[in-house]
Amino acid sequence: MEYTISIPQTLHHYSLSKEKKSLAVRFIQWATNQDAEHHVAWVGISITLMAAIFFPLTMAVILLNGAGFGLIIAAMTSLALVTIVNLAAIPTRYTIPLFLLGILIDVAAIAASFFIK
Repeated sequence: MEYTISIPQTLHHYSLSKEKKSLAVRFIQWATNQDAEHHVAWVGISITLMAAIFFPLTMAVILLNGAGFGLIIAAMTSLALVTIVNLAAIPTRYTIPLFLLGILIDVAAIAASFFIK
């Protein structure tokens, strides 16, 4: 016994669109993946860069441009932010973005020191 099933000629093609992740989501996933193998390296890098390079550079520029008290507090806050987060052993999912935020605060303080006296 044979059966023939007729199919209409109009076929509907469905394509599943691949979910595009935003840059922020991909960055957080990358930072989360760094925790397993490179947590100690990120702690060392972030504390060393902030305490030995960014904070002294920021303070030097602020002091040379008139030493505004608010700018000194901003520089100290960025250093404290990075140091406290790393000493609390928070995962790199939070450590790396907060380190970048600390650098952003320092850059903003340097830029503001040229205008605020």
